[in-house]
This record gives sequence, C-alpha cells and structure tokens, in this order.
Amino acid sequence: MPYRIAIGSCSHPRLEQPLWQLIRSREPAAFIWGGDSVYSDHFVGLNWTAVGIHRVHNDDGGNTSQNNSSYSWRFTFPPPSIHVDASPDMIRYWYDEQWAIDDYRHFVEGWESSDNVSPAQQLTRPVIFGVIDDHDYGQNNGDATYQYKKESNVAFVDFLFKGTEQVGDGRECGLVDVDDGEQDTCESQEKQSNHDELKRGRQKSIDPMYQRALAGKGVYGVQLFDFSRRTSDASSLRKDHVLWGGGYWVPDEDARIDPDTIYDTNINAPSYSTTHSVAIFALDVRTNKTPWPKKKQRHGTNDNISSSNSSASTTPTFDFLGQDQWDWFKSALNNSRAAANIIVSGLQIHPERFPNDGNVIEEWSKFPEARQLLYDTILNSRVKSPLLVSGDVHMAQILRKDCVNSSDVVHDRSIQTNRPVTRPLIEITTSGMTHSWGTCFSSQPKNHRLPLKPYSYFVSRTFMTICHIICPWLDIVVRPFDDVNQETDAKSTTEADHKSINEENGGSLGKQYYLGLNYAEFEFDFNDHPNENNEIVDGSVTVRIFGRQQNDPPKLELTYTFDELSGSVDLPGMTAKFPRDFLTVRGKNPSLYNSQMGDDWICVPHRGVASIYHEYAANVGMFLSFCFLFFLPHGTVVYLLVITYRKFSRRKQCKDKSMLSTAPRAGLSNGRTIGKSLIKF
Repeated sequence: MPYRIAIGSCSHPRLEQPLWQLIRSREPAAFIWGGDSVYSDHFVGLNWTAVGIHRVHNDDGGNTSQNNSSYSWRFTFPPPSIHVDASPDMIRYWYDEQWAIDDYRHFVEGWESSDNVSPAQQLTRPVIFGVIDDHDYGQNNGDATYQYKKESNVAFVDFLFKGTEQVGDGRECGLVDVDDGEQDTCESQEKQSNHDELKRGRQKSIDPMYQRALAGKGVYGVQLFDFSRRTSDASSLRKDHVLWGGGYWVPDEDARIDPDTIYDTNINAPSYSTTHSVAIFALDVRTNKTPWPKKKQRHGTNDNISSSNSSASTTPTFDFLGQDQWDWFKSALNNSRAAANIIVSGLQIHPERFPNDGNVIEEWSKFPEARQLLYDTILNSRVKSPLLVSGDVHMAQILRKDCVNSSDVVHDRSIQTNRPVTRPLIEITTSGMTHSWGTCFSSQPKNHRLPLKPYSYFVSRTFMTICHIICPWLDIVVRPFDDVNQETDAKSTTEADHKSINEENGGSLGKQYYLGLNYAEFEFDFNDHPNENNEIVDGSVTVRIFGRQQNDPPKLELTYTFDELSGSVDLPGMTAKFPRDFLTVRGKNPSLYNSQMGDDWICVPHRGVASIYHEYAANVGMFLSFCFLFFLPHGTVVYLLVITYRKFSRRKQCKDKSMLSTAPRAGLSNGRTIGKSLIKF
C-alpha cells in the first residue's frame, strides 16, 4: 500500500482549480497547504518609484558594531507590487470562496464519497494542515506590523479545520418522518455509540496551533502520522483517526512532539512506530517577521515593533520566526522520533536569487542570520531524515545543499584535507495550483482571460525559462542519465533507452524544475519486506511533482533513502569543491560562523559556488530579457501607431501640396483666357 502525503500552495479561488480531483485519486493521508491558500489582499499597481540603485547600510547578520559605517548598493528591479491589506472580514470571505469549490470540499470531506466507493473508504479522509504566507495572511510581504495578524491567524486555523471536525457517514441518528410514520434510523444503541465515536476527530478547541493563534503568537505546529497501524485492527484504532492510504493520525498528547502538549516528562518511550512515522512541522514566517527595508532603510531598524525576538539575544535581530517559535521549534525537533520529518516554510530557504531586495523577491537568504540559525537548529537536532518544503514562487523546484560542520573546514586553503561526510538538506518547492510561471505568474484573474491571456502566458513562461538557462542557480538538482539507470535498475546505456525509461516512469532529466500548475507528493517506502538479498534495508521517500493532467506521469521524480537524508551515508551527486567552496561561503558572511562550540554548519549548493562574473552576467541577462519581453508588445504598439501616424501625415501633406500646386496653374489659365478675351474685345 502506498503511503502518501500531498503538499500544494498558491491557490486563487477565482481561477480554475484542476488539481483537486488528481490529488483525491492519489488518496494521500494528509494535504499540507504550503502558503497562499487564498489571495485576500488587493493588488492596486506597481511601485515604479522604488526602481533604481540605492545606497544602504550593510546587514552582516545584524552585527552593527563591526561595520557601522559600511555601505553597499542595492539595485531594485522589477518594481515591487502595491497591495491593500485585507480586513478580517475579507480574509474569511476568501476562505469561504475556497471552501465553496466543490472539488476541494469533496476532497476535504473524504468520507462523503460517491455510491461506488466501499464503506471502508467512506470512513476515511485526509488531514488538512499547513502554513500561511503573505496573501492568506492578509498583507503582501506581510510581517509583524500587520494590524490584524491575530485575527488572520485564527481565521487560518478555522479554515484548516473546516469540514473535518465531524467525521462519519454524513447522517444523524434519530427519528425521521416517513410515509407510514416515524422510523428510527439507528438500529440499536450500539450503532448510536459507534456513530458518536466516528464523530470525534481532531478538536480545534484543544489544538495547540489554535491556542497559539488565540494568544497572538502565530500559527505554527506539528502533526504526526503513523503508517504501521493496520486499519483492519479495529480494536486498537480510533476509526476517526484512520486516514487515506493506510495513514493514522496520532493525537498530540500521544505524539509528544509539540512541547506545549507534554505534561508528563517522565514518559520517554514514544507510543508510535519510530520506523513507519512521518512528522510535519509547520513554521509561521509572517506573524513575527521583521519588515523588509524600504529604499535606504537599513535591514531590521524597527524600533516601533514590539515582537518577541527584539529582546532576546538567542535569535537574530532580523528574523522570521520570533523567540517563542524558535524555542518551540528546537524543542519539537528534539522530541521527534519519526522516521522522516518534513519542515514546511511559506518562503524558499536555499535560494539566493536576484534582486537582493526582499520587497521584490522574498526568501530566507535576505535575512542570512535567521537562515543560518534554521540550518544549525535542524542539523544539530537528533531529528531523522529532514526534508524542507516551500512555496510562494509559482513554480516547482527540487533544491539541494550539502552541509559540513564549520570545525571540519580548515582555514588554510593550501592544506588538503579529506572531505567529511556531508549532511544534505533537500528542499522541495511546490507552488502554483492555479497560476504559475508556465501559465501566468500573476494572481489577477484579468491576466488569465482574453485579451491579456496570450501575452501574459508567453512572457511568463519565456522569461522564467531563460532564467533557468542563464542563471547560476547551482542549488537546483540535476538528474543525469546515470541516476535514471540506477533508479530503474536498467542495463541500457544509450540516450534513447534512457528517454524511454524516463517517459515510462515519469520525471524529467536535467535540471529539476517545472513551470506549469503543480503539487508535490511524498510517497514513503518503509521497506516492510526484505530486498532480493534477504536484507532489511533502510526506508526511502520518493518526491514527485505532478502537473494538471490526470493520466500523465509525474513531471519531476527523485528518490532518497532515509540514511542519505540523515547523513549516515554519503548522498551521491555533490560536485562542490572541498574546502574551497565552503571557505568561499564562510568568507561571504564570516560573522555567521563565530561559535566556539562547533555547532555551526556551512551549507553550500551541491553543484558548487558560482563565480561573481557569472552572477553579474546572468543578472544583466535577466534584466535585459525582462525589459525586452515586457516592453516588446508595448513598443510594437507604439511603433505601429507611429508608422500609421506618419503615413497619415504624409498622405495629408501630399494632398495639401497637390492643392497648392494646382491652384496657381488654374489662376494662370484663367488669366490667359481673360487676356485673350480682352484683346479680342
């Protein structure tokens, strides 16, 4: 039986949503929102005044004492968008719009199935969980300054629990009116009891995420799924906890991962399988986030913000999570004994994309100290098989960084040392359930309709395709022919054979990105059966990116073993140079690696560090490509108008000249005629 969990993001209720039927057919145990589940704020235009080069103070991870007078230049382009913040009523209105979509509602209410579904399937459904990003938060590029952040948090948790708190067959027991009188729909008291038992599912009122939302701390939490429990063993299972795909939701008090639900510290042994379980961590990168700088403002100068991270020395000055969430996250990671641990963030973590202005492109690298703390927190914990998941960017990517403890990197480049076993961090970005760079990255419905549709679709796909060709995005995983050969146990060596294998099994060769509408699926293989050598091998997870076509194979597909993700064995494919590239990364931000305890990790794109010349050339190419694609249609229209005007003007001038040239001739002719008449006279 396949054990699956689905993740998706960026869904506008007013756009076509073709993916829900496909997701439902795969029967995942849970669906995780990766951010932007709705678009509640209102777009009003582009801020062209922000375009240009601005002289700003250097960040240096928030250490202002070392480079107080150090400046650098920041180039802002394309122009950031301007949005009107959403009110609490507007946020809830858009959540209701999403809930009104039949395919989504039927997916959430998994037990409300058609007549051709077996009774066993009618009693199961997926768990709905997830994170917020800016547009469902209610403020574009939202942060701690948003005045309705508490109301937004509560509305989001209400949306996650909508339609899932009451689980059963959809019918209430009791007396109903029939033609011959009243009839009891419950045949016995035992059936009534069983029905009441089915109705007790996840309770929002006692959910720790909901309690934190009410307290204004943010919407972060963790959910645990145990795939070792068999649905046929009804005596030991709560039926309302049985999920699609053989999954079983473990209540917080039994999972003992969320530190806010642990009351008895004397219990150490987990009550779930440590070899067949998956934990999902949801991080809130909005409620306690430091605002992005505006023009010449220095990073993190926010004296008017009373967030928890401003008074704590253990968290970055310029932060995403806040002190309370950092403390929670560290404890929760250390409490997890799950075989795989998925950490979900609304923003991308690995990439360092141009431009370097967070108002234009948001990502963790814009606050390098916060991202370094995230890396250190994950890698220093005892959590097994960590996987990072993000959304926001309206495309799918599989990214990888390889990390080495800073104490293993020798400062002297001339000293040759053997590379230690690296810790890989895989990030899966899945974004664009209703709009993407392959269709149109804009969430505005007008750009998805005629007459703007052909233009917006062409510019969107062409620009991002060019970016993936010319940009040194060396964190994107490249899938070579050899990997396909290994994954399929094929003996062929020709390129044609590899292509046929690829078409049959799914996934693409080369850079692992996809620009169309997509969602991600994680399928876990816990190796219940020994391999061909009668050996019990480590489990694995297969990451798939699906498009909108129902019967097509996945667009991207890669498999990782739990040992590879945990760093027990080396993950093949690293081409970064050791120690050169690691020293280069450390040299860019030396203040990030000053710990005397040896708990700092240097994480490098697995294909190495790009040269500064390549980066500058790619940025210039991106700028020129954007200008060409964006202004080409406008310039074409202007050019046609100018040509038309010139032709009209020339034609008018020619007509005027002809009239002027004929007028004297007519007068002269008349004069001669008159003169002849006078002579005759």
